[in-house]
Amino acid sequence: MESMQDFETIYYNTRDALLRYLVPRIRSSADVEDLMQEVYTNLYRHLSRSRTLREPLPYLYAIAKKTLSRYYRRRAAHIEQEEPLNESLADDAPTVEELTLSREQMREIWSIVKSEPLASYQAFTLYYGFSVPTDEIAKELNLSEDAVRKRLSRTRNRIRRQLNIEQDSEGV
Repeated sequence: MESMQDFETIYYNTRDALLRYLVPRIRSSADVEDLMQEVYTNLYRHLSRSRTLREPLPYLYAIAKKTLSRYYRRRAAHIEQEEPLNESLADDAPTVEELTLSREQMREIWSIVKSEPLASYQAFTLYYGFSVPTDEIAKELNLSEDAVRKRLSRTRNRIRRQLNIEQDSEGV
């Protein structure tokens, strides 16, 4: 089937770029995987109908943008339908300041990670965002496993240095 070959080629040529687009925009790695699947399902449907696509990456970005929009609309609707916390649960809930600090730190961390060389960015995202083991990352990036571990270590050290985080910290 020609469209399946086209799909596989497009998938392998665009997957990393699409991950770089989605990961900073989504909190949960499980959600990123779901959105990636939704985007590529739409691509497959398109290829099976028309079998032509001149510029796959802009097409995938457009699908991803629409998919993100639906994702956030669904989340907003879900949050509105949730029951308010009862007082005993509210006492244990993080304060607005704690949540804001956490989000700000995450933005800073991703900002630092995005400025890393591509292979370091990919290794960090795969390891921390998708829990991919270092041996699989090494195969995917065509590096030695030791090189992947060094890239992860250097990236963690840069994050700690730039955020003034202590070395024994659990966060990164």
